[in-house]
Amino acid sequence: MVIEIFVKIIIGVAYGFVLTFLSLPISKKLILNRSEDPGDTLALNDKRNIVLIALAGVASSVAMMLLVKDNAELVRNMLLLIPMLSIALVDSLIRKIPNSLLLTMIIMQGGYLAYICIVGKTTQPLITAALGFFIGFVGCTLPSILKIPVGAGDVKYSAVIGLCIYFTGYVQAMMVMGVSALLLLVALKITKKGGLKTMVPMGPLLSFGSVITMCYPMLNSLVALNDVF
Repeated sequence: MVIEIFVKIIIGVAYGFVLTFLSLPISKKLILNRSEDPGDTLALNDKRNIVLIALAGVASSVAMMLLVKDNAELVRNMLLLIPMLSIALVDSLIRKIPNSLLLTMIIMQGGYLAYICIVGKTTQPLITAALGFFIGFVGCTLPSILKIPVGAGDVKYSAVIGLCIYFTGYVQAMMVMGVSALLLLVALKITKKGGLKTMVPMGPLLSFGSVITMCYPMLNSLVALNDVF
């Protein structure tokens, strides 16, 4: 048991570095394709930022290895980390979420859904994924109706997250995102670098909430919700 855990940690650390050094060039290229200022990528060259990104990648990968028990889901989750980390980086720097990364996530989830539907001989995962996509789209569209500024990229990313982690997972991810946003705004207020009116990019926070949910889907333990959704 101890050896198995150790091996998983080693694999998680190794994949975390691979994840980091895949996401950095992907993010740089996508930023340059969408920004007129080459300086927007300078933050990704800063050694301190690279270390922080690597730590986030390693922590996410190790957590996935230790907490996700189903092998097919684990592979899907580890692959999803690449576009999710890239989205977090791009959105944090230029406030844009590339459609190419969203399409990549949809393709990955589509392959996973096809596999589990064929192996399980059921279409139930397709229904729950479709419901998650719908809830994710509506959940991020409503604020814009109420005159709360939400970018089109945020709406699409929200819908794709719902597609990938389903209804209960989406709800939990949004809860984690909300708490994280509140803590960030409080920190900005304390450090006098911003306040409650500061616009915070949604991509990094939703990616964070989704990774937490994929590692520890707390709401899935609620049997009543699982039976309905």
